[in-house]
Amino acid sequence: MSIATTFDWMRLDNAAKIFPTTSRDPSASIFRVSVTLAESLRLPELERALRAMVDRCPYYQVHLRRGFFWFYLQRHRSYPKIELMPDHPMTTISLRRHGEQLMRVLARDRTVAIDFSHVLTDGYGAMRFLGSLVVEYLRLTGREIPPGDTLMDPRDEPPDDEFEDAYQRVYRKGPPKAPTPAPAYHVGGVPYLRGYRTVNARMPLDQALATAKRYGGTLTEYLVAAYMCSIADIHRAQATSVIKPRSSIIRIEVPVNMRRLHPSATMRNFSLFVSPEIDLRLGDYSRADVVRRVHHQMNIQVDANELARQIVRNVGGERLWFVRVLPRVVKYAYLVYVRRTVGDRSYSGVVSNLGPFNLPPEAVPFVSSAGMTLGPSPHNKTCCAVASFNGVLYVTVGSVIQNRAVERGLFRALASDGIDVIVRESAP
Repeated sequence: MSIATTFDWMRLDNAAKIFPTTSRDPSASIFRVSVTLAESLRLPELERALRAMVDRCPYYQVHLRRGFFWFYLQRHRSYPKIELMPDHPMTTISLRRHGEQLMRVLARDRTVAIDFSHVLTDGYGAMRFLGSLVVEYLRLTGREIPPGDTLMDPRDEPPDDEFEDAYQRVYRKGPPKAPTPAPAYHVGGVPYLRGYRTVNARMPLDQALATAKRYGGTLTEYLVAAYMCSIADIHRAQATSVIKPRSSIIRIEVPVNMRRLHPSATMRNFSLFVSPEIDLRLGDYSRADVVRRVHHQMNIQVDANELARQIVRNVGGERLWFVRVLPRVVKYAYLVYVRRTVGDRSYSGVVSNLGPFNLPPEAVPFVSSAGMTLGPSPHNKTCCAVASFNGVLYVTVGSVIQNRAVERGLFRALASDGIDVIVRESAP
């Protein structure tokens, strides 16, 4: 008998355990993946497709519960409901409210979006689920589209390894723990009155790839460098003011899909991160200089042995016998401390590149666009999400402050490199 038919509760994966500590900022652990179709949505077929996909992926039909030793996930009795997508770029999913489902399915006009809590999954799992949902919806509306090799067919039984905590499987003793990085510079600014806003840009993917290659980097490395340079310009301007920056380090958090290094079918979290940086005390850097530094740093850090140090720190800590027997409230207090010291203060921003949004070739004519939006970052102030579909690159910068200097600097840099950038700010 498959685990899907008997599934009732599940431990949090190793990465998910940190996110309940963000419960005071209910949007901080949320991200959105979305698809806009070529024709208006038909709600009855979308609801049928959603129920079929939830039956296929029961590990997403859950809510967070509090045990004596750890938080855990329990199967929810109800299916997620399709809600009207609001104008605001991100909804909230409370990790404190009893029975709150950990994904919200939203629809409006031609767009279907899902807001996921990171307690459930990472960008790869979210993209694969939404892509499978779209294909099933198209099938129910009369299009014969196979899910292909990368997506899921709701008529298939889910394999047990889709449930696995892959961090536990790849953990090995021996490597030293990853060091705690020094504090990084954070952009300041007056809070945005409505809480969160996004600026969305689209551009030809081939132009962006060619530009990155011209600089000697990958697309991710080039975008990280441009984002980093924009933040560095703000730092230099602040350095001449009365209130000096507390740190000169511009460090960017860049998630890495660990399935590339350790093959896994898991639909839960299985990503770590690398941390390219520049220290402005060393002098000024041109954009080419920053791309080169980011390129070499990421080549060193995106390595199974280097990333194993993060797994040793994260998984090894929870396996200690005295940690296991500590009550959840004590573990929670410690994880809050870890999030603030290793997470919040260590990064100037986030650049997450989802990569190409994979759909079968038969489905592409029925889809106009696809993208991702990260949740607000109260400490870093801005974040950047990247995705591509059908030859178009989509870049979304989210911000909790009124000042638009970060996104303005980023998109001006791309345009100055010859990329045809079209920018649109989200509705307030």
